Amino acid sequence: MKAISAMWPAVRRRVDVPEGGAAIGYDRGLRVILWAMVVTSPLELVVVHHLLPWEWARWAHLAVMAAAVLWSLGFIASLWVYPHAVNDERLRIRFGGLLDVVIPVRLIESVRSERVSKGQSKLAEVVGETLSVEVGGMTNLVVRLREPHEVNGFGRVRAVRFTADDPREAVRQVTRYISRSETHGQDGGKAG
Repeated sequence: MKAISAMWPAVRRRVDVPEGGAAIGYDRGLRVILWAMVVTSPLELVVVHHLLPWEWARWAHLAVMAAAVLWSLGFIASLWVYPHAVNDERLRIRFGGLLDVVIPVRLIESVRSERVSKGQSKLAEVVGETLSVEVGGMTNLVVRLREPHEVNGFGRVRAVRFTADDPREAVRQVTRYISRSETHGQDGGKAG
């Protein structure tokens, strides 16, 4: 379970970004909701504990609540430990330990900020030839590809929509790596 295993790197302040790469956060909007759930869980536990007349039900509820809090903390950690990431070779669009889409940087034609709210019921889905990875029912970035790219589990796509906490900075970071990739491609990757 990747959510629980993300807790140790989070405690050690380790983020899964390749050396020389940049992290692009996307969890700012979810953090408040998730932390509210974690913080209110003890109150719920106390109230329900006093309402349940059976001892076995109290213990069962305690076990379920403990597991839920542990999972919530792991999920919060996984959103931080596994940000979107970009380097000279690839752009990784992630959602904690639940989704990891890899796009080769050399295939990226453009990236721009464009807010779209659809509120789809799935974490990620392809509409037409665009893969949409929503956070909080919306996306605010779109990456267009030079040619169709096969994304595991989703088929061939020509564009990917996703969310970043700071879309302007994300556009700047991805554009920087696109430029570096194009420069490497022109000189054959030779140091000059």
